[in-house]
Amino acid sequence: MQSKLIIKPNGYYEGIVKNLYAGNEGEILTFLQEMYQANIVFPFEKEQFEFLKKLYEDDIEHTRRLSEILVLMGADPKLLNVQNIWVSGKSIDYVKSYKQILYTNLELKEKIIIDYKTAINKISDSNINLILSLNLEDEILHKNMIIKQIEKTI
Repeated sequence: MQSKLIIKPNGYYEGIVKNLYAGNEGEILTFLQEMYQANIVFPFEKEQFEFLKKLYEDDIEHTRRLSEILVLMGADPKLLNVQNIWVSGKSIDYVKSYKQILYTNLELKEKIIIDYKTAINKISDSNINLILSLNLEDEILHKNMIIKQIEKTI
């Protein structure tokens, strides 16, 4: 289905969205980290796997939404940030214990929530902000879900 959004090219906005998409704490790396973590716990803990799977599936949708913004602005959603640094597995935190995984993800979600709020404040395009707000709502939900998981493990 073709997008009904109209977004004008804007280099400044493009840079902001690229960093949400493929920056050091962006959605691509968040997804990759959560997928790795889910794979680590999969053989042992089905409930933990399903929880992490839910997070990374939502973050895949976030990357799709952000790439839609980039494409509609005329940009290429390559897996690199505004400084032209490619996404790399070196940026993933390869912790193994579930408790560490939760605390690592909580910190990552807190950072990306700040990044989304900052982006929304800097961007005046209502179509872009609508999409960013959807992602922000999910990230706030994720943060609260992680906090509940932490409370269950204590």
